[in-house]
Amino acid sequence: MDVSLPVALGMGMAILLLILPNKLYMREPMGKHEIVEVLQQDRKTIWKQFEERLVKSRSGWGVNQYVTLSFLLGIASFGVSSQILQSWWMALPALLAGIMFTERLVSVWGARRKDEFEAGNVKAIRLMASSLRTSPSYLHAFEQVAASPFLSEIVLEEYRRIVELLRAQVPLEHVMNRFFERTGSADVKYLATIVHIQREMGGDMAKTLDLAASSILRRRQSLRRQKAAMAQIVAQVNLLSVMPFVFVIALYVNNPNHFDPLTATMGGRFLILASLASILIGGEAIRYVAHKSISRGA
Repeated sequence: MDVSLPVALGMGMAILLLILPNKLYMREPMGKHEIVEVLQQDRKTIWKQFEERLVKSRSGWGVNQYVTLSFLLGIASFGVSSQILQSWWMALPALLAGIMFTERLVSVWGARRKDEFEAGNVKAIRLMASSLRTSPSYLHAFEQVAASPFLSEIVLEEYRRIVELLRAQVPLEHVMNRFFERTGSADVKYLATIVHIQREMGGDMAKTLDLAASSILRRRQSLRRQKAAMAQIVAQVNLLSVMPFVFVIALYVNNPNHFDPLTATMGGRFLILASLASILIGGEAIRYVAHKSISRGA
């Protein structure tokens, strides 16, 4: 039975779902509200937790896009590995490579959007400080930020949610905790701590926020220097991780029988599989260590 047509149709639909915006094929549940999420935050399914993880990554990806791209990359990795190893069951671990590649894309895109948010959040904190000098109301300060034309949309969206919750009489401490859970930003955690201590101890909040903004800027400058120092190492790791696969695919395309001496025995096939897996795992381990080093410095 020829299954090429169903497989082609399935992959075509997967690609279509990947590139289409979520709103064209997904409908938000009726009555879903930010306040409901606060009330139901202790009753979350695994699927919902995964969705919130993607939101926290700030990559702009949805669950459907993540699953679709992981499937496509996994199938591509499986196809190439099965051709080289000449064994479909030995190529099964290559399906997991789709998740690894997708995670890498999510982290890269999320890091860019997170940098954009944190840069705009410093401006938002200064706007809050200016507003608190004229009015001691937190709600008024957040409203001024949410309506500012000088901030990017990614920052305005988060502060609009804060205003919506405060107007619904949700305690400020819970609002700030939700703010940190959504963004995962160390700057937001710092801001939440300042707001909590100031409400307990009192003091000049406007001056405190100005000092906080200056402190965040200094921390971001230090973080940029650390990233610059690690950038060369990470770039070398990325290059060394990609080049072996490029060489293997190029050799196979040029001569499909090039790997026959290795694939002639089961031991040779295991050696190829172990080599490719070691390259991927080693690259991810170095990236993880570099990321943790930067995070500790932050």
